[in-house]
Amino acid sequence: MSTFSLLQVSLDQTIDRESLEEASDAAPSVARADCAGMQRDLFGIVVSGLSFEEATAFQAALKLQGFATDVVADSEIPVLHEAFTIQRIDLAKDALIFTDTIGREQSRPLEELVFIAGGFLTQRKSKTEWKMGVRHISSSNGSLDIPTPERQHKEENVPEFRLDFFFSSSPNRLRASVSADSMMFFRGRPLRLRDTALLLGAMMDLQEILPPDRVGAGLKRSDTKNAYPSLRSYEEEIRWHFHRLKSRA
Repeated sequence: MSTFSLLQVSLDQTIDRESLEEASDAAPSVARADCAGMQRDLFGIVVSGLSFEEATAFQAALKLQGFATDVVADSEIPVLHEAFTIQRIDLAKDALIFTDTIGREQSRPLEELVFIAGGFLTQRKSKTEWKMGVRHISSSNGSLDIPTPERQHKEENVPEFRLDFFFSSSPNRLRASVSADSMMFFRGRPLRLRDTALLLGAMMDLQEILPPDRVGAGLKRSDTKNAYPSLRSYEEEIRWHFHRLKSRA
């Protein structure tokens, strides 16, 4: 059975959580408890995986709240290619030159460049820690406390900066990223996560390569305050852009 998504008409649209929860009553498979995450990750795709009847009912309810959407079959929203990791980015007159972590270089003509996405985001990652605990052992001679290492799992928000370049030829997607323990090089200069001004400067340089509708919204932000709240929101916005470009073509 085909499933459907609700897509924003514009990335500038906003809706408060209470209005989203009220509208969700029209779609039984959309729980009110899901609306907090849905509102946080509102970057183009509102919700996916609905039947056509639920999608149109939810669309009508959102319209009553002043939030217009488009109903689109999930099969019509492009799926992103797996990324080829690169570490160095250099700009030439008619090409982008990329180098991976082991020094392999590739030159990609700008005429094949379809889209650039990027920006600051937060990823939720699992972290394992070892702590000393105590194991109690009882015997006929009494009890004994033995110090024992215990493994604990916890999740934490990890900040990251990334750039994705999409081309019409293979490899179709190239990615560079910066985290607390990694860096990238842009135009010969090392960029770390703390180098906010340099990262914003790289974003401004990359904006000028393509028309505005072929550049992700994250690259157009002039500060780090409006970071993508998750990797999902970052990638859903790219898919939203690709659907619009596909529809225009």
